[in-house]
Amino acid sequence: MTRITRERPSYYPRFQCTGNTTCIDNCCHAWVLPLDKKTADYYMNYKGEFGDTMRSNIFKDEKGDWFIKIGDDGRCKFLTEDKLCTVRLNVGESAQAKICDIYPRERDIMAGHYRQDRLLLACSEVARLFYNDAGERLEFIKTVEEIEGNEPSPELRERTDMLIAFRDGIVEGLQAGAFDSSLFEVYESAETFEGIFEDAYYFEGHEPTETIINKTRQLVREADPLRKQFYSQIPEARKWMRKTAAYFAHRQLLDTIQDGSIDGPLISIFRSTHILELICLAVFKDKGDFTVDDMAFCAYTFGLTFEISMHNVNLMKEVRNTAKDEYYPDNENSEMRPYLYP
Repeated sequence: MTRITRERPSYYPRFQCTGNTTCIDNCCHAWVLPLDKKTADYYMNYKGEFGDTMRSNIFKDEKGDWFIKIGDDGRCKFLTEDKLCTVRLNVGESAQAKICDIYPRERDIMAGHYRQDRLLLACSEVARLFYNDAGERLEFIKTVEEIEGNEPSPELRERTDMLIAFRDGIVEGLQAGAFDSSLFEVYESAETFEGIFEDAYYFEGHEPTETIINKTRQLVREADPLRKQFYSQIPEARKWMRKTAAYFAHRQLLDTIQDGSIDGPLISIFRSTHILELICLAVFKDKGDFTVDDMAFCAYTFGLTFEISMHNVNLMKEVRNTAKDEYYPDNENSEMRPYLYP
């Protein structure tokens, strides 16, 4: 047995899938839906009429792996017209496949004796909760647990403790406005943002996020005057951006344990915030106004585009020399240096 510290955002226990009530999109379509063996066995042996429905909606491939069938409309076969899960309605939440229980949660993100549970802004309900119900600041709950496993080495424990302390300082500084110059004054070039949008991978069939991403790509070069108008007309937007940057920091700085470098995760905090800001500007330009619900929608759009694709996650970390359109992780003359050393 070993003792670990588990941390999760304060709003984590309040998250519940809303199905057809406030969900902009739906998780249960446009994906390959693997079915874990334990759940597949349960479905194959479930009695009654709904047991027949369960068995008709799953299949085993030639490798012996189980999957949930997808309809011609791209939707999970267990999904109702109201975007609700029939397994959950007829049997209960505990009968859902493991993958259904996970997303948009990320559990047991590990670093030594530390575990992080988090919720992805790529879910519209998480984004709504983040900006509407979670308070003005990002707060966390820490618990100490004993789990099976080996004790981490003293070196890894010390390194993890130092990283967590550093990360917590960055999170606090972002929310207190200590890094406002990097958030609201220092920007990469328009060419850099255009290159990122050009290189990004996009999921197809997610309206209305596709529309707003296209509009965002078109306004990159007119962003400066829009920014001034945006923050002048919507003063609370700075508070929302600080909180979101703190979310990025809490989520991404843990990658330093795996990456072995602090530069990429630090770059990602500010680049992610600035791309989210561009999405907000596109909505603001369209509407002439901007509300907290618009902020949640923009964060969801960012999350769906840049948070759940590993290709795009890596784009957020890369140091780009726009003159040559190449990447130089150790280029001290890079335009990213103001981010790293403001």
